Amino acid sequence: MKRFLLFARFLVYASGVLLLVTVCAVSTAQAFTHNTDQEIMAADDNGNAGNLRMDKEVPNDKQVVSAVDSCAGPTALLSVLDRPTISDSVCSAKKNKVIAELGYVYQIETGNDFNTLQTLPQPEIRYGTGNNVELKLFPPDYILQTTHTAGNTSRIDGAGDAGVGVKYEFGYGEKWGFAADTAVTFASGRKDFSANATGAIVNGIFAYNVNEDIGVGLQIGLFHLFSPVGSTQETSVNPILVVTDQLNEITDRLQLYAECYNAIDLMHGTGITSFIDAGVQYLLSQNIEIDLEAGHNLTNLPYNNTTYVGFGTGLEF
Repeated sequence: MKRFLLFARFLVYASGVLLLVTVCAVSTAQAFTHNTDQEIMAADDNGNAGNLRMDKEVPNDKQVVSAVDSCAGPTALLSVLDRPTISDSVCSAKKNKVIAELGYVYQIETGNDFNTLQTLPQPEIRYGTGNNVELKLFPPDYILQTTHTAGNTSRIDGAGDAGVGVKYEFGYGEKWGFAADTAVTFASGRKDFSANATGAIVNGIFAYNVNEDIGVGLQIGLFHLFSPVGSTQETSVNPILVVTDQLNEITDRLQLYAECYNAIDLMHGTGITSFIDAGVQYLLSQNIEIDLEAGHNLTNLPYNNTTYVGFGTGLEF
């Protein structure tokens, strides 16, 4: 059994390194560059992740494909934000820009007990250092849990875990883009709401635009929880598929999304845990976004079923 666990851990770490090397090699082979020509930038009025536009002002009705930085522009914040999706954005924060993401979630868990959890402010602070790199800070959440058992009600509250991370945006091609990020979380929260161990994850993020409205994103993450010796460790692969639809027929400030999140356990044989979530985003201004979201588990969790609703905002400074 110990040999299997060591092999599983080695497989996860080797896969993580291979993922980053592959993404880097692909981006280098494609010789990605950000085009700063102002005429091309002016043509980009859509914020879909990885969106690349056709220049329609070429004489003789011949179109020339131009790689456009869709992480910039009047509605780009819809693409740049990590929230409200579980998956991260393919875009890094621009140089010297700060992005603050905040939210509130009300979660209902049903099983042997009936629990509700309220989590806020779900903070994520992102800072662009330049050269397509951003630094991330995850301050702790405040969590209030209410448990109803046999007519009795109990409440506990406290802080969740904090963490830090970094993202690198490799660039984009004709209709797609690549990025990778990694994060480390620390056992800094109350025991009831903490992983009680240091955790680490590395993600490869891919974005593809079907057209000017619809975008598809795929994120594959490798997660490991470094539990103390003698305690249960966790290692999982976490693929996430997300589809966005920017409703340009109504307004380019409005975007819908749907997402499927999966956690594939590599150590304990518990199989696949799946969630679906969906929501709507709206830009109040070029630098202010608000959103609504809801989600539910597709597979039975070991302890209960979960449904949640939430709302939040994203701000760029």
